[in-house]
Amino acid sequence: MKRTTPLSLSASRTHRVNFPPIVKITNGTFYTRHPSSRPRPGQEPSKSSVNSSPNPPLFQNLTLSLPSFSTPNEHWAILSPSSTIRTAFLHVLRGQLLCFPPTARSYPYLSTPNASFKSRTPDRALAYVGFDVERRAFGGAYLSARYESHREAGDVSLARYLSGVTGLNEGEEFVRARLPPEEVLARVVKDLELERFVQKPVSTLSNGQSRRARIGKALLSAPEMLLLDAPFIGLDPFVSKHISQVLHRLAESNAPRVVLSLRPQDVVPDWITHIVYAGEDGKVDTLGPKAEVFRYLKNKYETAEQRGAKGVSLDPKLVELREVGRHLSERGDFEAGKESGATGLSRDGYEKNDETRVPLGDPLVEMQGVRIKYGSNSVLGDWQQDVDGTKKDGLWWDVRRGQRWGIFGANGSGKTTLLSLITSDHPQTYSAPVRIFQRSRLPSPGIPGISIFDIQSRMGHSSPEVHALFPKQLSLRRTLESAWADTPLTRPALNAEAGSRIDACLRWFEVDLNPQLAETASSNLEWSSSTLFGQVSYSAQRVLLFLRAVIRHPDILILDEAFSGMDDLVRDKCLLFLTRGEGMTLTYTDKGSVPVPSAKAKSNEVVVEGLQDHQAMLCVSHSRQEVPGCVREWVCLPESGTGQPRFGRFSGPVESSYRRWEEIWKRS
Repeated sequence: MKRTTPLSLSASRTHRVNFPPIVKITNGTFYTRHPSSRPRPGQEPSKSSVNSSPNPPLFQNLTLSLPSFSTPNEHWAILSPSSTIRTAFLHVLRGQLLCFPPTARSYPYLSTPNASFKSRTPDRALAYVGFDVERRAFGGAYLSARYESHREAGDVSLARYLSGVTGLNEGEEFVRARLPPEEVLARVVKDLELERFVQKPVSTLSNGQSRRARIGKALLSAPEMLLLDAPFIGLDPFVSKHISQVLHRLAESNAPRVVLSLRPQDVVPDWITHIVYAGEDGKVDTLGPKAEVFRYLKNKYETAEQRGAKGVSLDPKLVELREVGRHLSERGDFEAGKESGATGLSRDGYEKNDETRVPLGDPLVEMQGVRIKYGSNSVLGDWQQDVDGTKKDGLWWDVRRGQRWGIFGANGSGKTTLLSLITSDHPQTYSAPVRIFQRSRLPSPGIPGISIFDIQSRMGHSSPEVHALFPKQLSLRRTLESAWADTPLTRPALNAEAGSRIDACLRWFEVDLNPQLAETASSNLEWSSSTLFGQVSYSAQRVLLFLRAVIRHPDILILDEAFSGMDDLVRDKCLLFLTRGEGMTLTYTDKGSVPVPSAKAKSNEVVVEGLQDHQAMLCVSHSRQEVPGCVREWVCLPESGTGQPRFGRFSGPVESSYRRWEEIWKRS
């Protein structure tokens, strides 16, 4: 699809100098709760806890000034391996965390006549757009809702969502006051490539499209500064580049100013001039011009490599910096001073060229000419595909036991629609030529149809849609128990084996799910029953839903952007757990992070193993670091009207060869 050239989303402002900063922080320290407050019941840290306080100080003694205007322009980003710290920093900028002393944080520019009258307070002037559990904002009480032709009265179009007029009986004066000028709305929609979806219900948008819609809505509120939390998660490389160009134009014209939060694996846009680097401990290690920050990180990375090569054990801080440096060096943000002594193994223990093959079993999914249309609009299968030398209409694709598939494609190419046919969440599963577990949804003479409960009892599924609709009031333990239930809120059918698996997962990921407890596993798991799903971090929620999907060793495991939003180190831990279970653990040596046999494996105490031969796995991801090393088969779905899907097979993990990743995304 040809990308449009980013246009002006709002009037350019005259370039001025010597204006006060829009945000000024001088020796400020921040807290989520008042430092004198007591921890909630059940959240008291143990004596051996890594964190000495359940309410640790964040960004201690931070001094930072974000200019309202400058020559040349300054464009800032926060870089951190922790999603919690990245989000907290953006909230600090907009005044959402407690500041000590209170006078350390101020907004001088907002008090000047040049600031918009509607943007005199930080919560209005600094618009925050986060992308955690974003589908909640786009309606739909269940997974099938976005695919149904019937629309509820409350379903609003994209145009109304962008304007903020979403009520059923809004008065004319209210509507006129909220609607932006038509030419401004048209420019926003065009720049963000949302023109085709203006009259569609927002509940039908894909994850990438809904992300652009949220950015558009924030822009239409005309903020002085736009704070974007991990804006490139879940976007394909082409859309990411285009959105970056749009943000660059906005930042250059100060309409609005833009601050990004970035993961270490994200490509840092060329137009970013200044970076704040903060570690997982909430301390700012360095900030300033991008070149200086990269120079600092490069030196720390090389120091960690040299210490590791000498056999010196690394403290957690150096381990963290080493992993961040590995990402930046791999991307080319800086050249490593020396080659690291890589083992040739991926983080989940696969050789660069892996010759092992899982024996293939019966077909679990059979698609023979699938084409999904909404009226005249085709969203999947609008092509002729080469099948054994013959051109046939629609999608022809089989998934067999033992296969590990990667499903790739641009945003809106139909990946989620494809998975919804397999999970039977899509209503057209009844009429499409799809067989699940060698049976159709509808009965045929002598053969009963397969029910939704039969299908989903044999599947494990983690995705942004599941995350958005998952009940936040369940405890952590109850979240994992729901893997044995028909729905998250119904009673699970548990037995002794299920209890052992749940206990094993909670202990294995104890530090990641409840960091207030000791770093070593304890025999007491009461914390998992007293802590609610909605109380833990976004990264921890992702881990829980990943464990819920894999814990039963289902016949079909679906990981749709399952690792996005996880902190780097816990993501690597999940990737290893996926294929090795409790049998291997990551250790940090002179050769980097290396998977080694765990103590449980040595003592034959492994309860939860990795992927089994009888299982098939389907993985959707837009990030190379989030593709499991076991993925061998892959399919890349085309953008509408650009041809048929491309199929391929990897000779090893994607992580070990950038060429494999490029092969997926090349355009014919």
